[in-house]
Amino acid sequence: MFRKMRRFKQQVSEEEWALNIKSVIAFGRISLVEDEEVAKRICTHLVGRFTDDQEYLEKELKNALPRVQCLAMGIEYMTGKLVNES
Repeated sequence: MFRKMRRFKQQVSEEEWALNIKSVIAFGRISLVEDEEVAKRICTHLVGRFTDDQEYLEKELKNALPRVQCLAMGIEYMTGKLVNES
C-alpha cells in the first residue's frame, strides 16, 4: 500500500554556498483507506519516523485508531526537479 521513501541529505561543503532545491509534485486520485489493518500499518510507519517508543505507539493506536482516517493517493503523474544555483 505504501512504499518507504528515500531520504535525501543536503550536503554543502565549507566552500559552497549554493542554494540546492529538491521538489516533487504529484497528481493523482485520493481514496479513503477502509481496511483497518492497512490504516494501522500506515500509522505505525508514520509514528516510527518520530519516535521508537513502542508503548506510546500501542497506547495511541488503542485510543485513537477508531477515529483515524487515512487517505491513499494513486499517483497518475509525477514531476520533480533538482536545482543547484551556484
